[in-house]
Amino acid sequence: MRSYTHPSLLIIDEIGFLPITPGGASLFFQLVHARYEKGAMILTSNLGFADWGEMFGDPVMATTLLDRLLHHSLSHGLEGQIHHLIFGAITPNINMSL
Repeated sequence: MRSYTHPSLLIIDEIGFLPITPGGASLFFQLVHARYEKGAMILTSNLGFADWGEMFGDPVMATTLLDRLLHHSLSHGLEGQIHHLIFGAITPNINMSL
């Protein structure tokens, strides 16, 4: 856990993409608690905040997590096509030879 609590910036990509076990949810809660107001975090997820209770299997813990994550934060929601689907449609037409 120490290697995740000490960096000045921790990036977690696609939280909730894979199922989170109760043990994993507890470890993530501990991580967020340990970093709270001590280091910056960037998180990405395809789930909205309203879905975090189900994602972690505990609405109370999810509310507490979100309280800590969103305090002193900026939150950006994106809607529309997924970027890799857009670029995937473009990529075959690009000539990569030099």
